[in-house]
Amino acid sequence: MSHLSEVIRLYTKENGTLEYDEKVPCIIFSPIGFMTDDEFKNFLNLGLQFMVEKKKVHGKIGWLADTSKLVALLSEEWAAKDWNPRALSEGIRHVAFVLPGDVFGQMPVANYLEMNKENQSSAKMSTAMFEDLQSAKEWLSKSLDNS
Repeated sequence: MSHLSEVIRLYTKENGTLEYDEKVPCIIFSPIGFMTDDEFKNFLNLGLQFMVEKKKVHGKIGWLADTSKLVALLSEEWAAKDWNPRALSEGIRHVAFVLPGDVFGQMPVANYLEMNKENQSSAKMSTAMFEDLQSAKEWLSKSLDNS
């Protein structure tokens, strides 16, 4: 499905990247290590801007959080209660996660998913968790095709 040449790096900092895969289509957020709340919010806000821009090209787009290298995060409540409603209002409905290997990285993802379920409006956001990037991309691609 996806080759390296199809993924375009949009933004890079020492603790993460935002990339665009036009084949899925999706924006890929890849945090590395620990992120402060401000760094995390900056990445998500910038990622949402990129999704809005690319959605104009494709008609729909997904969000893929590759948290496989995430160590810890404290802003999952902000993501569920602030970022999600804004993403939903822009028509973002599909979010995939590549899970980190250690339990400290998995806990914020699990907390976010639980809060997301509690806070969903009538326009649902579909989320799924995967062990690898390729599976997440395949799910996003199929989900976007069927929406």
